[in-house]
Amino acid sequence: MVRRPITAGENIPGEWAAAAAQPKTLLSWPLWPEVEPLPTGRRVVTRRDELHTAAAETIEIVAALADAGGVGLEGVRLRIVAWAFRELREVTATLEVAGNRSFVTIARVDGWPVDPHINPVRTHPALRRLPAQIDSHHVHRFVDNARLGVEAFAPFANLPIAVPTPNDLGSFRDFLRTVAAEFNIDGADRLQAPDWRVML
Repeated sequence: MVRRPITAGENIPGEWAAAAAQPKTLLSWPLWPEVEPLPTGRRVVTRRDELHTAAAETIEIVAALADAGGVGLEGVRLRIVAWAFRELREVTATLEVAGNRSFVTIARVDGWPVDPHINPVRTHPALRRLPAQIDSHHVHRFVDNARLGVEAFAPFANLPIAVPTPNDLGSFRDFLRTVAAEFNIDGADRLQAPDWRVML
């Protein structure tokens, strides 16, 4: 994969561009949380007014990141979110950096989405080549969204620009390989997959 240089767009902090571009490694190797299998009927009430269903249980891991030399990167992390009881459905990885009061997502990989992604009006000349709609796996690259300015990284904007993943994703390992390549994180492809077998 040929890497294009990443530059900060209008009002984009230079630290974000640096975090997106630089080679990174995992500083921690998080484990997926254990989830109790749902009882028959796939619904259980644990407390009054509290309902748990297969449709509402997500799990996540968060990994601290380091530079290529193994020195920790303050305020840079990888997050992966999956449905606990739905294998290979709406799996998301985000590259996050510290913002003013919380973390800001600067890049995202969406695997097995249930809804298509619609790219907004692509007014920037470099974005006109993008498809108007993506019906499968896609990547919200920092470099593409940075061209829109800092507003693209606000929670309501949700990284509006995406491209299809370079390769089809047939497994969680394929998803991790894409995350490792897109986010430039050596070792991300060796993270553990959720144990969906015990969650069914």
